Amino acid sequence: MNRLSLSVLGLVMAIAGLTGCTKKVKKTDDKKVFLHLRTSAERSLDPMAQFDAASAQLVQNLYDTLLDYHYLKRPYELEPNLLSEMPIQQSDKVTYFLKLRKGIYFHDNKAFPGGKGREMNADDVIYSIKRFADINVNKLSYILIRGYVEGMDEFREKTKELGDKVDYTKLDISGVKKVDDYTVSVKFTFDNPLAFFPFAFKGMSIVPREAVETYGLDFSKNPVGTGPFYMKQYSRRGTHILAKNTKYHLRYPIEGTQGDQEAGLLVDAGKQIPFVDEIHLPLIEETQPAMLKFKKGQLHLISVNKDEFNNMAFKNKDGTYKLQKEWEGKLNLFHSPRLGTSYMKFNMNDKVVGSNKALRQAMAYAMDREGYINLMFNGRGEPSNSFVPLTIAGDAKDTSSLWYPYDTEMAKKKLAEAGFPDGKGAPVITVEYRATTKDARQQFEFFRAGWENIGLTVKANFQTFSSFLKRTEAGNYQVADALWLADYPDAENFYQLLFSENKAPGPNDGNYTNPKYDELFKKIRYMKNSPERMALFKDLNDIIQDEVPVLLIFQPLSFGLYQNNVRNFKRHLLNEHPYKYFQLKQ
Repeated sequence: MNRLSLSVLGLVMAIAGLTGCTKKVKKTDDKKVFLHLRTSAERSLDPMAQFDAASAQLVQNLYDTLLDYHYLKRPYELEPNLLSEMPIQQSDKVTYFLKLRKGIYFHDNKAFPGGKGREMNADDVIYSIKRFADINVNKLSYILIRGYVEGMDEFREKTKELGDKVDYTKLDISGVKKVDDYTVSVKFTFDNPLAFFPFAFKGMSIVPREAVETYGLDFSKNPVGTGPFYMKQYSRRGTHILAKNTKYHLRYPIEGTQGDQEAGLLVDAGKQIPFVDEIHLPLIEETQPAMLKFKKGQLHLISVNKDEFNNMAFKNKDGTYKLQKEWEGKLNLFHSPRLGTSYMKFNMNDKVVGSNKALRQAMAYAMDREGYINLMFNGRGEPSNSFVPLTIAGDAKDTSSLWYPYDTEMAKKKLAEAGFPDGKGAPVITVEYRATTKDARQQFEFFRAGWENIGLTVKANFQTFSSFLKRTEAGNYQVADALWLADYPDAENFYQLLFSENKAPGPNDGNYTNPKYDELFKKIRYMKNSPERMALFKDLNDIIQDEVPVLLIFQPLSFGLYQNNVRNFKRHLLNEHPYKYFQLKQ
């Protein structure tokens, strides 16, 4: 999301937990108001134009997709959202009928006659699928469905030719057809085990034509969907307020995973959602003021950065976490491995780092990742030995992959091999960061010291999130900090980051190209998990380790606190901000 890479800094705050410290959370009139925050300003609220976590935080609460992931079940399981049932396979084995729920309405908005939202129908689904495939609208996330649907790639190429003259009424996708007002037929190019994951991706949310045409370019800040909330107040650099959609169609789950009943997660089973009236989301980029607001009772949900960790919690020798005694009974703590990998990416078109493998290897050997995790994150995470997070099949446990150990002597040897003995003659290298915060600066300083120790001079460019995206997508960088969060729970979603066909503006904006890697990727792309697939994953990892197009860092732990009056909180790693399920106890 699920989303373009987040910096490790963004991770510290984006995973919030809920709290209430010494003061009760402030009540707002008689409304149930959930108080959270944003750590970066979003790229766009147009679902098809975004592919970043800051935007996804809002899009997933303003819009709906045809499918979604069950809130409580683990392993994660797809279920109908806007559909009335799971897709129905036809006799040819590659065509499916998507049957829509009836009586679902778009939010009231001036885009509709009289300002009243109309009922969603099959035409909206087809229109939205076309917008997702239109290269003029979606330059970033189409890779998630490329090659899946009959005629869709050809449609995308045609939109490239037509540019702003595209007319969806005159241009069709051969594999997407209207059966009736509540049924859409989708024909896939083959029997594909990944086929339905994109239909739960927030970029494939359903949007109404009227809103897109009414707002034009401003649709990016005037969202109109069928989601659990609508945008009551828009302030990109201030506070967004999301208000409850009283016509929302979903109910709280009636079943979950073992232990959910005992944890009180089924108290509201079968009840209409959402439960809260409003979500308030101020933009707070620095961790210190966010924690201050939290301690004053002005936030329900907060993550804990390294400076506050020891004040709030501690890690036992057995690896479990506990609240400090003074907070016992006052707060709730959560932690779980994220479905993400923190890393740095090289721009392989850069004349310095892109053309010198030994230099990249030297930088990898000079990174003390264990020390970084311990000092910067209080030990909350695991060093990455693979691109794939430890909770997804195909991870380092399955492939026996290993990354570069911290070895200063080997780093110096590789630097000499690169043509820069003791760093002599080495040019200055710049790392891009997507924030200007204290945490980002401290994280960079840790690695800078290690590189300086072998003779390299490395500086950082700290900037806003939007500036960072423009720079990296344009290929105007040498090294960039990154975090990839899974769009769906399959290893393919991580290996596609280095697939040459996904070059900028796709997620491979480091412009890595390796024919052998591409050949292996194409083999694993649509395979079901098996020993053969795991062996191919190992081959992919071996290439990454040899060529070092990225510097793997760690697989972070989602860690936070939440307030005692918050109910129904369960960490969902494919839905980072499931506000519609949260309940505030009176």
